[in-house]
Amino acid sequence: MPKVSIVIPTLDGSCKGNVERLLGDIKRQTIKDLEVILVKGVRPNGRARNEGVKKAQGDYLVFIDDDSILGHERVIENLVSPLEKDKRIGMTGASTLCPKDATWLEKTFARMRNLEFPVVKETVDTDHAKHACCALRKEVYKGVGWESDDLITGTDDDLRQRLRRAGYGVVVVPETWVYNHMDKTLFAIMRKSLRMGLGFAYACKVHPEIFGYPRVKLLNYQIKTAPGVLLYKLVAGVFKIPIYLLSLRPVHAILEAFWTAGFLYGWLKFPSRQCRGNS
Repeated sequence: MPKVSIVIPTLDGSCKGNVERLLGDIKRQTIKDLEVILVKGVRPNGRARNEGVKKAQGDYLVFIDDDSILGHERVIENLVSPLEKDKRIGMTGASTLCPKDATWLEKTFARMRNLEFPVVKETVDTDHAKHACCALRKEVYKGVGWESDDLITGTDDDLRQRLRRAGYGVVVVPETWVYNHMDKTLFAIMRKSLRMGLGFAYACKVHPEIFGYPRVKLLNYQIKTAPGVLLYKLVAGVFKIPIYLLSLRPVHAILEAFWTAGFLYGWLKFPSRQCRGNS
C-alpha cells in the first residue's frame, strides 16, 4: 500500500490546465510511495475530500487544491516528516504565495482576504495551514470527524479548530510553499468575494457548533450574539467602503461591497441554529 494519499478536489479535472501541471509537480516529488486521487465534479470541497479519503490507502493524507503549484520537489516530504516524528502535530501546511506572474488585481485580493503566508525558516504554529496544501495522519482526520461536507467556504477554519480542540497542533513547516492561483478578472473576483461573504454567513448561522459566533471586541464589550455579529459585520463593511474610496482604492471598495452583500444575503437566507461553541 502507498504511504501517502494525495487528494485533489477538482470541478472539471482541469482547472484551466493547472491539474496537469500539478500532477507533473507531484511526479517530481522526492517521496515516490504515494497515490493520487482526483475527485471530480463533487461540491463543496469538504465533501469532495471526504470522498477521496474513502478511497485512500495511505496512512498519511495530503490535500492539494487544484489551483495550486508545488514550490519544489520536497514539499510532500516536508509536510509528512513532522507528522511521523511528532504525534502532537495534527496538521502541517505549506506557505501560500501568489504566483510570480500574478497581476496587481490578484495580489490585491490575496492581501485583502489574508490568503498569503510567507515562507518561514522554522516550524510555526499558526492558522495559516490551509487546504491549498496540507497533510494529516488519516487516523487523526477520521478521529476529529472528517470534513464538514456542506460548508460553502470555511473548511480550513473548521478542520483547524476541531484539531485544536482535540489537542493537536496546527503548523506551517519551514522552506515549504505552494503558489496559489487567484482569479484574474475583476468580475471573477467580485463573484468570489460574494461567495466568500455568503459562505461566512452560512458557517456562522448553520454551524455555530463548529465555529461559535465569532467573538468581536468592540470597545470593552465582547460581541458574540447573532444580531451583534450581523450588526458588526455590516457596519464594518459599510464603513470600509467610503474609506477605500476616499483613499482612491476603488477596487478595494468594490470587493468589500460584494463581500458584505454576500454576507447579508446569506444571513437572511440561511436559518439560525443555537450556538454551542466555546464561551
